Formats: sequence, C-alpha cells, structure tokens
Amino acid sequence: MKKIIALALALLLALSLIGCSINGTADGDENEDAFELSSALVYGDFEYAVNENGDFDIVGYTYSGAEPVSIEIPADIDGRPVTGIGDDAFKAVATISAVTLPASIEYIGNFAFYDCTALTSITIPNSVTTIGIGAFRGCTALTSITLSESLKSIGDHAFWDCKSLTSVKLPEALNTIGEGAFWNCVSLTEITIPASVKSIGRGAFIYCDSLTKATFALADLEIGEGAFIGCNEGLELVCTSDFTVKDENADKDEKYGLVEFAEEAELKLTYVPVAA
Repeated sequence: MKKIIALALALLLALSLIGCSINGTADGDENEDAFELSSALVYGDFEYAVNENGDFDIVGYTYSGAEPVSIEIPADIDGRPVTGIGDDAFKAVATISAVTLPASIEYIGNFAFYDCTALTSITIPNSVTTIGIGAFRGCTALTSITLSESLKSIGDHAFWDCKSLTSVKLPEALNTIGEGAFWNCVSLTEITIPASVKSIGRGAFIYCDSLTKATFALADLEIGEGAFIGCNEGLELVCTSDFTVKDENADKDEKYGLVEFAEEAELKLTYVPVAA
C-alpha cells in the first residue's frame, strides 16, 4: 500500500512539474536584448552576441555536419572575453559529443545544451557559478560531468532525464538544487549533499530508481515535496552530523528539515559520523 501511495504521489508531482515551462526559452525572452540571434555575429561555427556586461556570450552553433564532434568554446573573440553560454545556444544539436569550456565562462544559460543526445562528457570550469533551467535536460548519453567548485545553484530540470549519468560530485559552494534537477537519472546510485546546500527543490531526484544512498552533511535544510519519490525501495538517508528532535510532537518549523522529511516520506534516516 505504501508503494502504491508513493507512486501515486510521484505521478501527481510529475504532472505538476511537467506543467512547468519546457519550451526552451526563459520567461523574460519577450524582452528584446543582445541574446536574439538576429543580432548575433559569427566566429567559426559559433554565433555570439554582446551580453549586459559588455562581454560576449555564445548564443548559437552553425555546424551542419552529420558526424559527432568535440567542440571547444573560445575564451575570447577579438580580445573580448567570452563569459557565458546563452539560452538555447546548443539546443538539440545532436552531433556534439564533448564540450570544453574555457575558464572565462561564468554561467550556463537556460536550455543551453538541452537535448544534446550525443553529449557524453563535459567539464565545467571553476569560474561558473550558475547552471540554468534545463541546461543539460535530455542529454541521455551524458555519463560524466565535472561541476565547478564555485557553483552556487543548479537550475530547475538542469539534468532532467540524463539517464546515463552514473555519478556526480556536488561542490562545497553549492546552495540550491532546483526542482526536478536530477529527474529520472536512472543510473545514479549515490549522492552526497554538502553542508552548503540550504534548499533541495521538489522532485529533485524523483525516479532515480538506482539511487540507494543519499548522504547529507547537515540535517538543517529545506527539502521539497517528493524530492526522492520513485527512488530505489531500499534508499537510505544518511546524515554525517548529529541531529536531535526534542519533542516528537513539535511543529514542522521546530524540526530539522531532513528529520521531518524522512518521517513524512517513511525513509530510513541514520547518523553516521565522519571518521576522525
């Protein structure tokens, strides 16, 4: 019965999250700005435009060949730094197998690599602080990703349906994991949430059905509805810092987020201190 209820909740949550915008553009795209392709310039196979800081963003890709290619984003164009990957820049480009980003890149825009189904690996330099909504959504061949040590936020749906992703190390600077960020990452077996993370969005790890262990450095964080619904039935939540609940009947706000989440989701939560 518990499994049926969990699956029903997962379905409702899935329908709710699917209702979010997935058309590959940010909400503010109706505003005319430097990211429009009509104003883009061309450098090799890349289209680029001036961003709000006066630097360049890569905003498109013109390669039309059928063979898989590895691409290297330039650090600068005509002496001006390339600091961003714009919204939709490589959306649905099925020939990109690997990407090298320079240390000048500071952010990866919404849906930047959405549905790049041949992409198998990418290293995100430590200069990057933000990964946008759906940035790598649908990259079904992605097996390896190295995240920036300076990364502050992972956008909603950022790695949604990255079915081949077996592991990911979340950096110590990370604050926020967005809604559905790792939805249906069915090959992911373990995840460690660093102490810097204050918020995990609803459905963040939904349908990660190989996920057997989630380790948290702290219990005091906000965890969204159904964050781990549809994971392996034996999923264990582990916390490496001690936690207590003084009153079993305490209000929600008086309990640590992880403790209450485990209770409501009926998941096992254990305290395993880090070895000295």
